[in-house]
Parts: sequence; structure tokens; C-alpha cells
Amino acid sequence: MTFVEQEIAHIARVMPLSLAGDFEEPVMGVDYWRKRLHTLLKQNHLTHVQLATVDTLLRQLDGFEALGRWLPQPKKVVARFPVRMRENRAVAAV
Repeated sequence: MTFVEQEIAHIARVMPLSLAGDFEEPVMGVDYWRKRLHTLLKQNHLTHVQLATVDTLLRQLDGFEALGRWLPQPKKVVARFPVRMRENRAVAAV
């Protein structure tokens, strides 16, 4: 994992916690996180996925500013055991 990937993963993990903490004020404010994300954007070698992730984090900050609170992102549903099409057809035919 590259430094940029580690930095993005760290921000994605810690930013929501720092903004939605049990304190009256965020531990680290929106300006702090926005500055860190913009520092990453200034690097010229970000991949498309890295750029998209930073953009998503910036949009989450925008949402936090608009609402004054953090809203968790919906979890992605991932199938644990993918079913093959042939198996489905065989079962349906019986």
C-alpha cells in the first residue's frame, strides 16, 4: 500500500469519528480535514479510484457542514457466496 493509499484510508477511518464524537465540538474540524484532502489532491499521481475516494470524502464534509452533524454512509451489500448461473438453472429446472 502506498503512502497516498494509507493517508486516504486513515482519513476515511478517522474523519467521521473526529466529527461525530461525543464532544460538543468536533475534535478536528472540517477545515482541518478539508486541508488534508486538498493536500492529497495537489499530488499529480493519484489514480482514478484515489481521486474518487477523496471526492467522496470532500462531499461527506460538505454534508457535515450543511447538516451540522455526521451522517453515516450506507453499507455496501456484498454477497459472501456467489452462486453460479448453471447451478441456479439446474435447481430451477428440477
